[in-house]
Parts: sequence; C-alpha cells; structure tokens
Amino acid sequence: MNNNINKEVFEFINQNFSNNRKLLREKANEFLKNPHVTDLFFDEFKKLNIVAHFQSLSSDTDKFSKEEMGDISDVWRFFLNEDIDEVDTSKGYEDWDFEKYLETGKAPHCCRVWINWFLKVYYTQNEITIREGEVETNHILMITDPYENEKYSSILNIMKEKGYEEITDELALLKVESVSTDCNKDPTVFDCLFSDIIYPIHFLNN
Repeated sequence: MNNNINKEVFEFINQNFSNNRKLLREKANEFLKNPHVTDLFFDEFKKLNIVAHFQSLSSDTDKFSKEEMGDISDVWRFFLNEDIDEVDTSKGYEDWDFEKYLETGKAPHCCRVWINWFLKVYYTQNEITIREGEVETNHILMITDPYENEKYSSILNIMKEKGYEEITDELALLKVESVSTDCNKDPTVFDCLFSDIIYPIHFLNN
C-alpha cells in the first residue's frame, strides 16, 4: 500500500470523524444530493455484463441525522459463475440469496467490492456460499476458473482505470484512536471508510 494513501486515509478519518462527525455529516448530506460516485460505477459496471447487486445502507437516506451517520460507501456483489446470467424472479421478487441455485447443490461465487464515497479507495473480497442440508456458510473464494478470473479482472480494471487504490487488510484492520462510528466505539479503518455492519468474511471470523 502506497504510504501516501495511508497518510491520506488517516488524515481523512481524523478530520472528518472528530467533533461528533459534524464535517463528515455535511459532506455526506451533500453527496446524497449528487451521488456522483454511485452514478459513475452504475454506468461503468453495466458494461461488464455480470449479474451484480448494489447495496448501500445509506442510499435510501435523504439526510443523515445528528444521532446516526450510516456508511459512507457503496457495496457491490458480482456473481462470477458462468451459469449465472440473471437473478431469479419467479417468486415475484429478485432472489439475491440464490435459493433455487443453492437447492441444486451449486455454490454461488461472488466478488464483493466496497467503494468509499470521498476517497478513491476500495476493498474487495471473493466469496463462495455453500449449503449443506439446512446450514449455509460463506467462505473466502480462491478463483481458479479462467472464466471467473476474467470477470474478476474486468472489475479490478475498472477500479484501476478510475484511479482507485485497493485497501489492504493490513491497513483496513488498523484501529483508529479517539473516533467512533455508529456501531463501533473502537473502530478500524474499515469501519470508518466502508462499513461497520457489512464486513468481509474473515473479519467476522476473526
């Protein structure tokens, strides 16, 4: 990780998460009026022809309150399996849990990407969902399939083309002193930049 990125990250957190996150709240409320980062990647990711699910715990918010800030990132899930070319809607809703797919004994392969609203940084993790009987578990996915690797590379290429830097685990897991998030009084860099609710699998396991 570039030392300049480390410095930029901590300067951003120290500046925006102090004073009850007043400055950050103002920035976030302005962003909600013009979510340019969200719009940019909606347009770019459409070009990939990958089944993708967009999630932001703040995307439906008009304005952040003094009590809660929410996340300052968007989270995307890209389904890499060659035989997943659409999301099932046979039950009248979009089944992003892929129930029917799991019932066949197959395992969805997913690339999850967190994208910060204000810094050109992101975090990514590849996951596999396995169902054994009634038990469903998520695990880190090591991509070996050439088709899936090509799809994964195309996602990373877009991030690179737009000038975004990937946050490493080493940086993401560092604790930040004297600040807090909505759900964590002892947050990590990941909590601050991306989410204190939607975590990578191995962060939860640890």
